[in-house]
Amino acid sequence: MLSNTMLSSREVGSRPIERRGTPGTWARRLVIAAALCMGVPCGVAATIAIAPSVVHAQSMSDEEYQTAMTQLRNGSPEERASAADLLGRRAYRQREQISPVLREMIRNDTDWRVRASAGRALGRLGTRDAVPDLVRALRDPVVDVRVVAAAAIWRLPDPAAVPALIELLGDADGSARQWAALALGVIRDTRATPALIRLLGDPEKSVRLDVIRSLGRIRDASSVQPLEAYVRNDAHDLDERVEAVSSLAALQGPEKVDALVRLLEHPSRDVRQRVIESLGQVGDALVVPSLRRRRGSEVGAMRNSIDQAITEIEERGRGGTAGGGAPLQLPPG
Repeated sequence: MLSNTMLSSREVGSRPIERRGTPGTWARRLVIAAALCMGVPCGVAATIAIAPSVVHAQSMSDEEYQTAMTQLRNGSPEERASAADLLGRRAYRQREQISPVLREMIRNDTDWRVRASAGRALGRLGTRDAVPDLVRALRDPVVDVRVVAAAAIWRLPDPAAVPALIELLGDADGSARQWAALALGVIRDTRATPALIRLLGDPEKSVRLDVIRSLGRIRDASSVQPLEAYVRNDAHDLDERVEAVSSLAALQGPEKVDALVRLLEHPSRDVRQRVIESLGQVGDALVVPSLRRRRGSEVGAMRNSIDQAITEIEERGRGGTAGGGAPLQLPPG
């Protein structure tokens, strides 16, 4: 399972779902999908368009490759699934020959374990020609296959997958919704923004966190108001509200800076700390008076953070680099 503590709040990652349902089922689904991240920390990799993993612990000999291909085509379901996993891990050099077989399997194999293993292998091998088959698998009747397909598209981001991933955001299974949100964040298509905003009310905290992060990656300015409202909602856990500040700061347009200035008055010290840091990163000279006013109400480390943010803004101004955009609607006083 993927650790909630492996990443900083500025990084984006996959998180284990808070489980509800049959024991072992949730863990199996995330292990199946998380295996696609082999060799790359999932959260770090998800901040960029993922390239195929070309580093394998050991390449296959010709004899091993032929044996695996024979099992893939003619073995029992267990043997086919095992062969697909093995080829996905160790046969990158032969991916062009393997891809058509794996694509056929994810489309038509009668055993869900084989379809899931084929999808996982396609993601690992980076076979972009398989994206249409992975998109089709997002509607597979077995949730494990849907999860793997979304995780594979997370590695092979393609705008063609956006409509099906938006549909998957409504899945009854939390892990499917989470991986759909992650994949949409990597694709960064604004068509997903309204559906992701609706999912801010998901009952699963882990889903909500990755929705927040994906909104930050997509950077659609229409997310400003929902994210600001999320930060102000005391019903949400503190780490969610702090994460929403980070995503708010990542958005495009000047409205995000207006929202961050308003959030300087937030009652939570941790939220204000993140707001101050964010203004140091994206603000411009027009936010300095608001930061100085806030400094009079803070003590100790918080004052130091404000001083650092002002220094960052001033240094950026001297360098001629634009901040988060102006004009701002600054609070009075």
